[in-house]
Amino acid sequence: MNRHKLTQRNLEIDTRAKIQILLFVIFIPLLAITGRAQEPEEQAKDEDRRQSAQRFAVAGIGNHSGSLWTRTIKSEEPSSGDASPQPGSDRSNFAVFANAGVAVPHGDFSIFFDPGFSLNTGLEYMITSQFSVEGTLGYHQFGRFFGGHTSLYQVSGNGKFYLVDESSKLRPFINGGVGLYVTDSATTHFGGNIGGGVLYEVTPRFGLQGAYNFHAVSAGFGLRFSTVQGGIRWRF
Repeated sequence: MNRHKLTQRNLEIDTRAKIQILLFVIFIPLLAITGRAQEPEEQAKDEDRRQSAQRFAVAGIGNHSGSLWTRTIKSEEPSSGDASPQPGSDRSNFAVFANAGVAVPHGDFSIFFDPGFSLNTGLEYMITSQFSVEGTLGYHQFGRFFGGHTSLYQVSGNGKFYLVDESSKLRPFINGGVGLYVTDSATTHFGGNIGGGVLYEVTPRFGLQGAYNFHAVSAGFGLRFSTVQGGIRWRF
């Protein structure tokens, strides 16, 4: 009886030992597999953390660089107090002009001659923003009462005064000068002109102008005439 109980007890102990060994054999590989399975996840998490840290660092550097760049740009911008004055205009003091219109005889000159064609061209030099001198070449043609025409050539030096400065586009002026007038027969006479007009500067370089001038020539028969012209002016 005691031997039977002992044998049964030993059998139970042996069975528990086998179960423990079996459990150990089963769970150890499972734990190893589970641990290895978790390693990539941990590595992936670590990699994500490293990438996040790198992105944050790069963003911080970028923001810092952007701020530095902004500060650099702002520091390079001239302040209003340090800004040097800009020139008012890049135009030279020279201008060329060409005017065309009508020549109207006066006094005794109008008895034998009719109004005709008038053309002026020349070079102007701006001494100041309102005063200039100009050299003028002119051609004036008058119709004869009995047919045909006669011509008068003009070479003059004029002074011109603008009533307003270059800040205005519409610039009225007065002018006057003296010169030589040559007839068809190559006879040269001394004379002068006085008048005025207005210049409209479409752009800083290009302008339109109109002018009236009265001419008096020292000829024996009292050569007097007026010109009314319109034209263009180019400042270079």
